[in-house]
Amino acid sequence: MTDVFIISEENLRQFTDINNNVDSKLLKNAVREAQDIEIQRILGTKLYNKILDEIEAGTLSGNYEYLVLNWVQNALLYFSYYYSLEDIYLRPRNNGLLSPTGGENSEKVDGTWYNRKRESAKNKAQFYAERLTNYLIQKQKEQQAKDKEEKIKERQALRSEEHTSEL
Repeated sequence: MTDVFIISEENLRQFTDINNNVDSKLLKNAVREAQDIEIQRILGTKLYNKILDEIEAGTLSGNYEYLVLNWVQNALLYFSYYYSLEDIYLRPRNNGLLSPTGGENSEKVDGTWYNRKRESAKNKAQFYAERLTNYLIQKQKEQQAKDKEEKIKERQALRSEEHTSEL
């Protein structure tokens, strides 16, 4: 697991309904899990590590910055929210799953509302993950077309040189 975060806990609070009283450690752990599991799965380990390295070095720029700001962060936000809900609303204890109600008090969990909340977060996360995946596929196809075009130009240049040297 990494200590480099693509989004901050402040981002998570700002763009979701998580209030300021939620423990920062819970949110940081949710962000870490979401980016390590979900974002790394989508980007692939090589690209994921490249982005983390650039964030850590403070050199994130160009296409990598565009990818993170416009595509990765949206998916990560909702995956982090999804991961955080379990830790926020459910606490495993000796007498089962309990939901904190303030202070030392808690009550048995009614799974219906919790499941709805998580399903909503998961749907949003999957929407943004699909957009991110489609963007990556599009960029890969564009790069392949560009590479193919460059190879054709190289072959044409070689043929031209061969033809010129024969004369």
